[in-house]
Amino acid sequence: MTKKYLVTVGAFGFLTVVFGAIGDHILKDKLVTENLESFNIGLQYMMYHTLALLALSFGHKMFSKSFLNVVYVLFFVGIVLFSFGLLIQATSEYTALSLGPLSFLIPMGGLSYMAGWIYIVYMGLSFKHTKSHHKHHHSRSSSSTSSTSDS
Repeated sequence: MTKKYLVTVGAFGFLTVVFGAIGDHILKDKLVTENLESFNIGLQYMMYHTLALLALSFGHKMFSKSFLNVVYVLFFVGIVLFSFGLLIQATSEYTALSLGPLSFLIPMGGLSYMAGWIYIVYMGLSFKHTKSHHKHHHSRSSSSTSSTSDS
């Protein structure tokens, strides 16, 4: 699971930086303001959700695999549909790429992002913290306190 997350995070993070450099060094003087703003929003959301996936990759010991997979898929779909969709749409006048009638997929990607965050809220509300972990932590601090008071 962690391997899948790290490979995805590395690829999306790399692409965000590459596309950001292209946008800043090549496209910023060529795109109309509206398209440049769309391009930058696509990049911002791509990086936000790439970092969220990175954070989730460290949650494999605390959260169930099924929870992590649901959020992973929702954010992955969001990045592909929303972020890449905005990048393609914003640069379509300079590339051979165009979404055409598929441009309705961009808001579907936004909904996928939202569903991922709502699922995280749901999981947070239903999260059960085990008392054994808390007791273990508490007993360790109690024993260190009693050993220091004996000194």
